[in-house]
Amino acid sequence: MKNFLMSAMALTAVLVLPGVASADDVSDRNQAISICRAEVQAQAGADATVRLDQVRVRPRAVRVELDLWRNGQLQNVRCEVTRGHELTIAAISPTVQTASLAQ
Repeated sequence: MKNFLMSAMALTAVLVLPGVASADDVSDRNQAISICRAEVQAQAGADATVRLDQVRVRPRAVRVELDLWRNGQLQNVRCEVTRGHELTIAAISPTVQTASLAQ
């Protein structure tokens, strides 16, 4: 009985704990996409279209790659977001030319 109880507890820990860790990853991923998309859109102006290309979640950072379409031109933009107590944009590369300079 004792072995059964220990086995059940170990199985529960293996099944539950990875799900808890990945819940933070999903939340951070979604928030990073949102803040990066908003910042790139704000820098590019209203006439630009920002689309998600891909996302990579790492222990200390989230890398969001976006496609920026403006005036029929494609620019690939990478946004690095640091993870911690709060998500913050560390870098956007290449720098997005503002809408007033693009015209």
